[in-house]
Amino acid sequence: MREYEFVYIVQPDVESERLDEIHARVESAINGGQGQVLLRDDWGKRKLAYEIQKFQKGHYFLVEMLGDGKFVTQLERDMRLDPDVLRFLTILVDEEVKDLPERLERAKREAAEREERRAERERLDRERQERERTEAAARAAAAPPPAVKEAPAAPAEA
Repeated sequence: MREYEFVYIVQPDVESERLDEIHARVESAINGGQGQVLLRDDWGKRKLAYEIQKFQKGHYFLVEMLGDGKFVTQLERDMRLDPDVLRFLTILVDEEVKDLPERLERAKREAAEREERRAERERLDRERQERERTEAAARAAAAPPPAVKEAPAAPAEA
């Protein structure tokens, strides 16, 4: 059994329902070819190295999978036909996975670690946003009120 990594980039403005549809198509191509998904990781939206179809950012995903490789052609064909997928790349990581149960266990550990890191990043982002809001509110409260201009006095009548 071989191990593969499949990275694909989706348009950054795709709705979540459409993303779920793309993920389901990827997984069905893998499972339909007697493959097994080890891990699917969302790398988030990132700046592209160069513009693709007038997009400067893309939503990156990584799928680690096991199989004999027969599903790769169908998977790549599906991605090539999908208008929302900007780019994809399949890499053969290991020609022969020798200890399959150990590899499956390692995949579970990696998935748990990635989920912990993602949760930590989200927590830090929320804290940073809250800190920025409180600092902006403190600056606004400390700023002197804007000066009020008085209207010019009307000329006195004689």
